[in-house]
Amino acid sequence: MIDLNDLRVFAYVASLASFSSAADALQIHKSSVSRSVTRLETMLDAPLLQRTTRKVSLTPRGRELKERCVDILSRIHETIGYVGPVNQRPTGVPARRARFDA
Repeated sequence: MIDLNDLRVFAYVASLASFSSAADALQIHKSSVSRSVTRLETMLDAPLLQRTTRKVSLTPRGRELKERCVDILSRIHETIGYVGPVNQRPTGVPARRARFDA
């Protein structure tokens, strides 16, 4: 199963054309960015990026994935905004706990 965080990291790398810039934007280590992209490439059994010492560019499959994952991540963000923050605590009176004594 694809990790959504790996998709998010890939979207940053693809948009910024840089592992270092993506790491800075996400406030994570560059090695974590590299591992996320590698996991995605392994899972999809396809190279997504062409890397040189100075440049990162998208392969055809990488371009396709970028378009789709940006849409997917946007929809997830929109949905979470609609239903409320993930870390929001429920409000109201707590329900009584059921007893399962025999």
